[in-house]
Amino acid sequence: MIDTSRSIFWKEIFEQPKAVADCLAANREICRQIAQEVRERNIKTAVLVGRGSSDHANLVGRYLLETKCGMVTSIGAPSVVTAYKSAPDYSNVLMIGVSQSGAAEDLYQVMRSCDEQGGVCVSVTNTEGSRMTQAGKYQINNHCGPERSITAGKSYLTQVTILTAIAAYISQDPELLQVLDEAPTIVQTALTQLEPQVRDVVRYYRECEHLMVMGRGLMDALANEAELKIQETSYLDARCYGSADYRHGPIATAQRFVPYIFLMADQHTNYCAQALLERLKEETCIWCTVVTNRPELAKMGDTSVLLPEQYDGIGAVFSGAVFAQMFACLCSLSRGFDPDNPKGVSKKTVTV
Repeated sequence: MIDTSRSIFWKEIFEQPKAVADCLAANREICRQIAQEVRERNIKTAVLVGRGSSDHANLVGRYLLETKCGMVTSIGAPSVVTAYKSAPDYSNVLMIGVSQSGAAEDLYQVMRSCDEQGGVCVSVTNTEGSRMTQAGKYQINNHCGPERSITAGKSYLTQVTILTAIAAYISQDPELLQVLDEAPTIVQTALTQLEPQVRDVVRYYRECEHLMVMGRGLMDALANEAELKIQETSYLDARCYGSADYRHGPIATAQRFVPYIFLMADQHTNYCAQALLERLKEETCIWCTVVTNRPELAKMGDTSVLLPEQYDGIGAVFSGAVFAQMFACLCSLSRGFDPDNPKGVSKKTVTV
């Protein structure tokens, strides 16, 4: 049994049902206000800016804004403003700047540019009075409480919550609205259901040095976050690919003794990851863990983790994030590392 009693990250993973509930209670109204202005101004373009886990939350937001709100959405490159000294037209966009610390100077500069041009600019941080809260019309706080582990858990999941809320209130989509109401329950259910499964699976990864993580659509967005969590806690060379992108070149590097994690919990995109897994099994005899909410897909893996079956798509992003965090923390501890203090990583990283 891997001892998690001293891990701050592990403790904070289990604080997330309350964190998500507190985030929703504090921010529903401001998210409705943002949505109302976006609709009244008929804004059809969004730009999301962030770094690290925050940018991975933005990847989830991009899929929601595009699929549910019909908004053309880009992941902003701050260097366009800070290094190239360019001035894109942000006058009629929804810009959301996302950062746990709120200290990112490059994000602030992009947000200020949007603000000065009259776009709808939103800051999402977990730090009152931080640099990024000085720009934009709307300031949202995660309200997830202090995050003491350098590895972001609560901040990531509450960022996803806020982005889901904004997309839900813009679109009035019944699925998103339901997921919002159920989000704390989804996380709590995942915590209970996943822990014994992840503890069982993680033992197979203790000695490996390379790992591939696959998904598509919302599951690709989640794969990016899983990759980062594994990299920074376990110093394991984890790499994620969209299951469509992987076919366009990287598949040539597939090796039998490099394990894979396949994230398949989105009815719209499962077919793509499933087809890739079948091909890799046939051509390279890969070994893999399938993480899914579908029991029939779980059977495709050499090992598997079954997410709560009733939550698919964006709901599975919430439960899948719990898997990624648990896996990263347990893998780190099993390899003799400290998941709370990854070397070279800071809670407050400032880029310009």
